[in-house]
Amino acid sequence: MVHRLDPLVVRHTHRVPAPGGPAGDGAVAARQFDAALMSVGFKLSTELLEHLSGLAASRVVGTAQRTLHTVREMAGDHVRHNVYFVDFPANVPDTYDFWTRCVAQALADDATRAGTLQQLSTGAVNLLTLPSYGHYQHTWAEMLTHHDELIAATGDRMTLLHLGGASEDELTALYLSLAASRTPLGEDGLRDLRDLAGHRADGPQPEAIPVRENRAVINLARLTAGHDPLLDTVTDVLRLACAVAGGDVTLQEPTRLRALPRPVRRTLLAGLDAVVAAAPAKLADVPAHREMWKRLGERLHPHEYPRWPHAADVFAVARGEKSARSLDGRVEELLADGDLTAAVALLRTAPGKLFRSLDRLLRSARTPDERAAVVTAAEQVAPDVSGRVVLSVREHLHNRA
Repeated sequence: MVHRLDPLVVRHTHRVPAPGGPAGDGAVAARQFDAALMSVGFKLSTELLEHLSGLAASRVVGTAQRTLHTVREMAGDHVRHNVYFVDFPANVPDTYDFWTRCVAQALADDATRAGTLQQLSTGAVNLLTLPSYGHYQHTWAEMLTHHDELIAATGDRMTLLHLGGASEDELTALYLSLAASRTPLGEDGLRDLRDLAGHRADGPQPEAIPVRENRAVINLARLTAGHDPLLDTVTDVLRLACAVAGGDVTLQEPTRLRALPRPVRRTLLAGLDAVVAAAPAKLADVPAHREMWKRLGERLHPHEYPRWPHAADVFAVARGEKSARSLDGRVEELLADGDLTAAVALLRTAPGKLFRSLDRLLRSARTPDERAAVVTAAEQVAPDVSGRVVLSVREHLHNRA
């Protein structure tokens, strides 16, 4: 079965979801498909070519049409790219010579001579008004005749397209891969993740979503599809509210929150309540965005939902009516009391902070057992620490050696 999101699989994985359909002799159509792909720098793998050859020709043609459209976009072949200077990057004129020629051409043109002379008489010329500027001086076909060697070189690189599995399996795998990415996705990647998250809202979900912006996109798609969001911290709820308002989910820029429908308000409050109920210490994240929480409280009306008291605690902290000790404060208190083991246990919930505190923790260890506890904790959380933090800590310890 063909799915509308199959092109995402081709674009991200270079795999073509296995097309089904009646068996037949599609060998000729498959070879023609392969030849068409080669014209834009792609090629069918042996396995994919054999699979297509065993299908009915009509099925192969349908697969070819959809896939060619996708790979042409990937290669930029769906747009005719022209250049301003026909020999670019060769023979680009000096800036002064270029503008001098533009002025000379304007003076030679009866339609623009008077206007150009009038501007010259004032001592200044608006270069953007010159007729030869801002327009291609050659056609796309003429440009190609100057770049024969580049056209020939396009055949030197081929990207193989491989045979994938069933469409739904491929879409699920791609969704889980993008959602679990440890690096931020670009604009196109986030758009694809949103589409996939909406499609797989009732399917398998990633065990972890390291990038908070990715989580916000996923949660917006799930909310739109009528499913509960995947929340880990109270800030995830704030990011989701910003996403609903079409604002900045990174929370770097202020977002104008708007009135929310009652079902959305209930979903956000229920999620917020569950996060705080499971880990009250996460209230410590609220002060970092105190004003935004206050504005969100005005939209959610938590006082109307007494069955979610932990959600109300979030807004009480934001208003200063309730205190919430931060993780750093609790760690400092334990270290001041000399309870290094408890401090390490608490820091295990924040792998990055544990790594950044390694130097201090090791120097604070008074016995071999305490030192071993610090090292063991660091080894266990290391896979969850970003590479940047690991390298910075390594450099710090190296400089202290």
